[in-house]
Amino acid sequence: MLTENKPAEPAPSLATGHELNAATWSDFVARLRYDCNGPRVRDHSTAAAIFIVEQRRIVCGLDMDYTEQRLVYFHSGESECFSPKEYWDQCDRHEKAGLNKAMQLWSECQFMKASEDDQWHVLGELEDHTVTGWQEEWVYVNAHLTYAGAEAFIQRKKHDYRRGLRVYVESQYYAWEFEAIKAAILDGTLTYTPKPAVNAHDLVSMEIAG
Repeated sequence: MLTENKPAEPAPSLATGHELNAATWSDFVARLRYDCNGPRVRDHSTAAAIFIVEQRRIVCGLDMDYTEQRLVYFHSGESECFSPKEYWDQCDRHEKAGLNKAMQLWSECQFMKASEDDQWHVLGELEDHTVTGWQEEWVYVNAHLTYAGAEAFIQRKKHDYRRGLRVYVESQYYAWEFEAIKAAILDGTLTYTPKPAVNAHDLVSMEIAG
């Protein structure tokens, strides 16, 4: 009988929300060492790394005399396109015919054969359409001790951030408390100690004492 090979379940990890225990602590320390004392340091050029998740944000309404970046938003701001071609590609046949007619009146050619400046002009003249300048910025969401922690957050929450998320690495070199604690973890000074178990007799004694 043929059996289907199921993918192996990922190992429990603090990065993916599992409880703190000896195994997940050991995994965390190994990842922290890889990111801050190991091969990943070559990628971000600092051993004093902290992994920041940032969300992409588009700032609209910029004066088009000061930026070459354009977008058109429509449907009361619910939709947007970052190029005339992107707008054209999402149009149906009737809408494309309307664009061609408008461009014929403006510059005597079809919409996609016109210059980009003329295309933006025609889009800006459409009802419920606004052409404006824009710029991109990246905004802090949260911070993680390891790269895997940041990546796990992105995989879990990316549907809530439609413009995208990224991992940005900052140096914590002068954050002395942070670096001292991280160093203590890596050299074994600060380690995981299981919480002592409490047996039933102790619980009864505590209740009586209380």
